[in-house]
Amino acid sequence: MENNKELVIQQLDQSVLAVIGSGTLMGFKKAHVVADAIVKLKGLLTVEYMTPIMALQGSRLGFRTDKDLNRDRTKGPGYPMEIVRDCLIEAVLIGLQPTGNQFNIIASGMYITKEGCGEILNNDPTLASWDVVCGLPKVNADKTSAAVDATITWKTHLSPEVKTKTIPIGIKIDQYTSIDAIIGKATRKGRAWLINNLTGVEIPEGDVADIALVNNTKQIEAAPDPDELLFQFETKKELLKPEDAIAIERILKGKEVKSYGKVKTILDSVA
Repeated sequence: MENNKELVIQQLDQSVLAVIGSGTLMGFKKAHVVADAIVKLKGLLTVEYMTPIMALQGSRLGFRTDKDLNRDRTKGPGYPMEIVRDCLIEAVLIGLQPTGNQFNIIASGMYITKEGCGEILNNDPTLASWDVVCGLPKVNADKTSAAVDATITWKTHLSPEVKTKTIPIGIKIDQYTSIDAIIGKATRKGRAWLINNLTGVEIPEGDVADIALVNNTKQIEAAPDPDELLFQFETKKELLKPEDAIAIERILKGKEVKSYGKVKTILDSVA
């Protein structure tokens, strides 16, 4: 049994490495490598092998989600195994680890965290060194936003030149947001900027800490549940304006998380 588990783990790692090492491939060839890895990983990640992974959900030692807490701050339900598996596969195939809070699950989708951005940069073979240093935040009078200057320094193996760029970063906050939390969010944005500068890959905004700010009663405003939105949409589709129905269907199919609030507002307005 133990030997069989080791064999499966080796097969999992081989499938992941096949994708991570395909950086020079393009087009259909790369698509085939990625698709093949996804199929193999889904087949290998059975209930037996996913059960220990599920224990990592809701912890900084593993990965956090927007379902870790209920509105009353009691332990939340987390996500079902199928969604965790799909997000885990997406994460590991871009070089992230299932431990160390390198990705979060938000609205059933995988989002790269500050730690995850650091992992990607640390493993970028073109980088000789990199650093992101944030200055002290400048908080506006009503404590709803802050501005941070992030100084990004990097050097590649292709050039002896050390490059430096200082970019202004805006952060949404509330009166409970600490200085450390502001700097942490700005650091993530700075790292995401560097990844985009080096690879052209856009890192979507998203972090469990950004899903909702704590209000005056310190209750957590949960992100709209995509499954609940889909249920409402299916039951109210005939009552919607045609243009609204088309837009909502596109948003839900495309998992456009930033537009879920708009979808909820439209659906809630329909009797």
